[in-house]
Amino acid sequence: MLDQSAIARFAERHLMSDRVQIRRGNGEDMLDPETGDLVPARPLIVYDDKGGLYAHQERIRGTGSGQDGAWVEEVRAGYRLLLPLDAPEVCEDDTVLVMEARDSQAVGRTYRVTAQGEVSSFPVLRTVWLEEHNRRPGAQ
Repeated sequence: MLDQSAIARFAERHLMSDRVQIRRGNGEDMLDPETGDLVPARPLIVYDDKGGLYAHQERIRGTGSGQDGAWVEEVRAGYRLLLPLDAPEVCEDDTVLVMEARDSQAVGRTYRVTAQGEVSSFPVLRTVWLEEHNRRPGAQ
């Protein structure tokens, strides 16, 4: 029988070499009592620890804009984020910020969570699907 915890430890050690921060915010403004101005609310940090970011190609099919109704296929970059099993549940529209990574070009990039994390009958890690959002100003 497979040792689920040993596989999970292996995945964490070899597939999750980056540090990511997952933020949750409602996008609403709040009143700054000192200035009386509306300012963006600070997001709630729900996770700040190891993760692994992996690219994949996402295929999208949709109807064309013409009268012939032809299907148009688009290929765009998508990403999956691997997290340990004990990471908190990630929600759609959470933001993932890469804090540290083996690939220096990944540091500072942000991603939007596009779906709730996957679940499995034999869980060894969490998989979350992302789309690239943007790069933090000044990130290299």
